[in-house]
Parts: sequence; C-alpha cells; structure tokens
Amino acid sequence: MILFRLTVLPVLILAVAGGLFAQTASSAKQNYPALIKDSTERRAHAEREWRRMLDSYGIPQTPPDLYPITYTPRSLLGVTGGIKLISFTPEPGTEDLVLREAVRRFLDRWREMLGAEPAVISLVSNDDTGDAQRLTYKQASYAFPIAGNAGEMVAVVSRDGRLLQLDSRFIPVVELPSRPSIDRDTAAKKLVGRTLTYSDIAGREQRTQIGGIDEVEVKRLVVLPIEKADSTEVHLAWEIVAGKQLSWTIYLDAINAQELKVAQNFQT
Repeated sequence: MILFRLTVLPVLILAVAGGLFAQTASSAKQNYPALIKDSTERRAHAEREWRRMLDSYGIPQTPPDLYPITYTPRSLLGVTGGIKLISFTPEPGTEDLVLREAVRRFLDRWREMLGAEPAVISLVSNDDTGDAQRLTYKQASYAFPIAGNAGEMVAVVSRDGRLLQLDSRFIPVVELPSRPSIDRDTAAKKLVGRTLTYSDIAGREQRTQIGGIDEVEVKRLVVLPIEKADSTEVHLAWEIVAGKQLSWTIYLDAINAQELKVAQNFQT
C-alpha cells in the first residue's frame, strides 16, 4: 500500500505540473500578439507635457503633431524657429559634443512626452549636414531589436543649438514571449515555394517564386509593431530575406507563423 502511494504521488505531481504548463501556454497564446491600446489618458498626458515643454522654452502655444496610439511627437509643426537648447557659443572643437549633450538633456527632461527611457536609449548615428546635425537614437527596451524605424527618435539640431526637427517613434514596453515557437529552420522552409510580385520597368506586374531553401536567409528575431485602427499589435517575428536576383524582406510571426509584412528590397 505504501509502495502504491509513493508510485502514484510523482505521477500526480507531473500531471498537475503538465496541466499548469498547458494552461500557461494557452493563456500566453490568447494574449498574443500584445496590444498597445489607444488611450484618451495617454493623449491628454502627451498634450499636457507638450504645453509644459513650450512654456518652459518661452514658445507660443501651438497644437502638437502626434502619432496615433503612442501620442509621441511626429514633428515640431507650428514651432517657428525651433527650440533653443543652448544659450552660449561652444568653444571651437567642442561644438558636436555640446550639441549632443544638449539633445541628451532634452531627451532626459521630456522623457514622458517622447516616450523615452534614457537608460535604454542610445545614439546610433550622427549625420553632419554642415548647418545642422541629424541625431538618430534607438530604443533597446526589449529583448530583441525593434524592426524598421519604430523604436527610433530623430532630432535635427542647428549649429547654434536650435532643435529644428523632432520625430519620436518610441513605443511602450509590452510583454512578449521570451523565445519563438517557430524555430529558424521551420521559418525558412515555410517560404519555399512562396510567390512574390513586383512591377517591371514598364509598370507591369510580374511574379517570381522562391525556388529552394538556398534562396532564403533568416536574419534575426525582432519585435515588430503593426498599427491597426485603434491599437498597435506587437509581434515577435523572424526577419527573413528571400529571393535571388530580386529579394524581399519578409516578417514571419515567430509564434504562429503568420506572414506579417513583405517589402521588396531595392538595390541602390
């Protein structure tokens, strides 16, 4: 009798654990993809922060130009002459450093308006146009890189320290699976035989087919936001390049294998 109880107990434990795991997996699938929902509170907060920002720099009030859903600034539309970030002339040779530091302070001060968390924001490029610098920042608050130009902020600042352009596409952090359900090899195989369309030089629609696995390169796992009518879906996706003479970047959902986005790659 004692032996029977000792034998049954581990089986019961495994059954209960298996049931809990199945419930957790089922719940995760039901809550996927993650959603960033439209929010009147988020919009009101963004508009309030925008007004505070203009007041602090002595700029006449003008309505903000905001992205839908996230309500981060899309531009400085209506802000004549830009926003003066520095009030002194930098020492010769220190101009670039001073301008970058001024933008960093702006990003830190107005983090709520920009949707930014400075600890996970980094400067990835600094293009000098002569009269201004174009600074591009990337968001790294997810376990995987954010695809496309989402999770990015571009700031253009003049040599005399005026912020001329501002475009913040940072996104809120939502919970995503920590690993894919569709592995790399399976993702690649799903695109073999896929027919892709393109326009020739005369504008006529043409078709080409992915003939074999050698025409498919699975690049990386990414976070892919997709904007809908009243929310933004956030997916974990495989970024894949497919094709031979012509190629396309295809995003395949790494959880349910749904094809999310296709874009032809044009050679320059």
